[in-house]
Amino acid sequence: MASEMNRWLVPDGIEDILPHEAEQVEHWRRVLLDELRVWGYELVMPPLVEFVQALLTGKASDLDLDTCQLVDQASGRMMGIRADMTPQVARIDAHRLKQTLPVRLCYTGEVLRALPAEHSSSRSPIQVGAELFGHANVQSDIEVMELMLSACQRIGVQAPTLVLGHVGIYRALTQHLNLTEAQSLVAQDMLQRKSLPEWSVWVNALSGVSARLKSVLHALPMMCGDATSLLPELAKTLSGIDANIDLAVARLNSIVKHIRMTHPTLPMQCDIADLRGFQYHTGVVFGLIEGQRQRMIASGGRYDDIGAAFGRARPATGFSLDLRQLLDLDALVQPTHRKRYIAPAVADMALVQVIERMRREGHCVVIGFPDVDWASQRKQVDGELVQDNGRWVLR
Repeated sequence: MASEMNRWLVPDGIEDILPHEAEQVEHWRRVLLDELRVWGYELVMPPLVEFVQALLTGKASDLDLDTCQLVDQASGRMMGIRADMTPQVARIDAHRLKQTLPVRLCYTGEVLRALPAEHSSSRSPIQVGAELFGHANVQSDIEVMELMLSACQRIGVQAPTLVLGHVGIYRALTQHLNLTEAQSLVAQDMLQRKSLPEWSVWVNALSGVSARLKSVLHALPMMCGDATSLLPELAKTLSGIDANIDLAVARLNSIVKHIRMTHPTLPMQCDIADLRGFQYHTGVVFGLIEGQRQRMIASGGRYDDIGAAFGRARPATGFSLDLRQLLDLDALVQPTHRKRYIAPAVADMALVQVIERMRREGHCVVIGFPDVDWASQRKQVDGELVQDNGRWVLR
């Protein structure tokens, strides 16, 4: 009996989406893609599987543990089921489109992860995202963040908070420390956990480091808070340590100034020790936290030169979100209920023509079967087509 039941189980973290929720997901997918389109982002559809050499090339190699792999029966080579669509879109930009001007692309599709992400129990997110290739300056960072805010506003995200960071600041600081790869991983782990006692002991143990740099490193985990008030303090604290740090702080200032102008009431937080996607991202990182459950529902950042492995090193920035995760947000705009009508299964050309006309107008018409209880079928719809004085009308 147990084995019979197991036949109908799906793997942990893999789930069905049933009709009501599926309708919502499809509604939001269309709304989001329409929003991306009017911003000039063109839709691409990468394949579900690729050879792992393409999926895990360059900066995408950190997706290795997330990628489910299998042997291609035709070639004998290893294929991977995509765990993230961004590297695929970067390949399309670098290898297939080969444009010199900036390219704006968007995408949607299901991905598969070997293990669920920390913020989600699902291993099969439905990604919607946008990527901007070929522009390295702050204006493209601003555009992608504005697009993320606009897209989330369209679907009704309530009381969001924009969170900003810049992995280049940590990278520039640690370049002065000559850390081994193992030491760097330990440091990143402590910062992500905000483990202040461990971090303090680790910094104190560093040798050959100036007093000023040690002081900055001690303060690094606390470099977070309201972006408007934090960034001027960072400019003073970090000034002159490294030219790349000065540029990074200036870029964050430019972003905050612009977003404050366009969204004057939007809360903005800044966290310099936020190293999510450190191996992947190269500059500004950002995310949007919805207010009710304090959950990050969209995230992105700059990942320059990802196309180098495909022969074209292009600057890039983008964001993505998971449509499955949106199902948990009760505050989102709900799609308009599409009314359903029932019609009897009779051979009447006039009825056939009425049904065809209603369907062309967007109405849902189902056929009621004569060998199924009519009253039960009628309970599942909003109305029925009945004959009145020789004409078929809605009741």
